[in-house]
Amino acid sequence: MPKRARKSNDSTSKIKRAYEDLMQAHEDIKEAHMAIVLKLAIIAEYRDPDTGNHIMRISDYGCELAKAAGLSEKEIETYRFASPMHDIGKIALPDSILKKEGKLTHDEMEIMKGHTIIGARMFDNSKSPILRAAADICRGHHERWNGTGYPYGTKGDKIPFFARILAVVDVFDALVSRRCYKDAWTFEDAVKLIKSESGKHFDPRLVNLFLKVLPQIRHLYESNSIIQSFITDYEILNRDRP
Repeated sequence: MPKRARKSNDSTSKIKRAYEDLMQAHEDIKEAHMAIVLKLAIIAEYRDPDTGNHIMRISDYGCELAKAAGLSEKEIETYRFASPMHDIGKIALPDSILKKEGKLTHDEMEIMKGHTIIGARMFDNSKSPILRAAADICRGHHERWNGTGYPYGTKGDKIPFFARILAVVDVFDALVSRRCYKDAWTFEDAVKLIKSESGKHFDPRLVNLFLKVLPQIRHLYESNSIIQSFITDYEILNRDRP
């Protein structure tokens, strides 16, 4: 091989390795950032012991809805990583409100509503698409299709799409989960509630898609129920052990 050709091949190989190293460094940084943010989300959720694996369930449920809506793989990945941060603003709320058993007073509810704005401000102006999506989700997941939600009363398709997805699955999971202030609903009763709120609380198109992917939702729900039952049994068996 001519000397000039060898030098050209060596240069090309070096450029390729440098590019690969740069891409790997980028992925490492991205994973580190996401790991930190997800840990914050988990901290926020675990201040309320009844929420358990809520953040992972709404991620799984929402991805099924996102697939049915025709979102790209990249968009679905963005939702998967952004959705667990929906309630991260609760990290700033007092335990007296977050862990209160029973109905919140009007003033307490106004403080609770503030978690949406607090969470959004944590991610506003981020360069990361995932964190920008998290800001939209934090701000919009308690808005309602008919404009009666909070914090701003945003209506219809002006609510970010990821936030509309999360609104459906967040309410569904809250209904079928036991909380400190209520017992778990049955799967069937929760589905009826989602259907009844089409066009009111929820985007009608997303409710239709939710019903379309109900077999997948039920599978995730039943799988989680088995896991939670195992965890509960394990805790009971080991509660009195030294």
